[in-house]
Amino acid sequence: MTRAFSRSVLAALLALTVVAGTAGLGAAAGTATLGADPATPGDTATHTVTQTVGSDVASASWTGYAVTYTDGGTDVSNVTTADVEAIGIDRGNDASGATVDVNVSDDLDGVTASNNGGTLTLNLGGSYSLNESDQVVVVYDNATNPSEAGDYNVSVDINPQSSGGESTATLSIAASSETTTTSTTTETTTTETTTTTTASTTEDTTTAETTSTTTAAGTSTTSGGSPGFGAGLAIVALAGAALVAARMR
Repeated sequence: MTRAFSRSVLAALLALTVVAGTAGLGAAAGTATLGADPATPGDTATHTVTQTVGSDVASASWTGYAVTYTDGGTDVSNVTTADVEAIGIDRGNDASGATVDVNVSDDLDGVTASNNGGTLTLNLGGSYSLNESDQVVVVYDNATNPSEAGDYNVSVDINPQSSGGESTATLSIAASSETTTTSTTTETTTTETTTTTTASTTEDTTTAETTSTTTAAGTSTTSGGSPGFGAGLAIVALAGAALVAARMR
């Protein structure tokens, strides 16, 4: 009976140890995320990294942070201290996105790139401590995305000089959006109207008829004749009248 009891106690203790160990590993690892903006292939982007603090680094001073793009493709060679847009702590991990309660940018000593641009390490002075379930936030610009779309594994590490702060994240790069350019051609038709004006000239021909009437009394009436012809007739008429008068005497 004593042996059976001892075996039962030993089995219970072993099970409890396994459960506690599993829980401890989960807390130590924490969870991490990494996003890129823009998340398109080959573009220079801003990368935002978040990681929950596990038990293994709880109560420790924050002395550094490392981001390793294990699948390659990403290049952080051009990232400098001036490119670090934010670095801080979200106490209790109760804020969304990259919001922090504690800004630790004043404790940032420098930034170094290694592994041919595949690893970025941020060095801190250790002035701020971390609590379990806190979330660390790091935002840096001037990173170059992988040249192809896909999901890339990334290793992140709180206090990389010691163990216990490692976790993994996934960098998702989307396919480049296709841009369709539509060209519209507008045809303009110009109609020229030519107006031709024809001037018609009408010539009126007037024929003047002259009628001479000689009366017996010697009165000559000229109508519409030419001046020379009428004068001649008048002379003839006068001569005739004089001749008649002479004979009557």
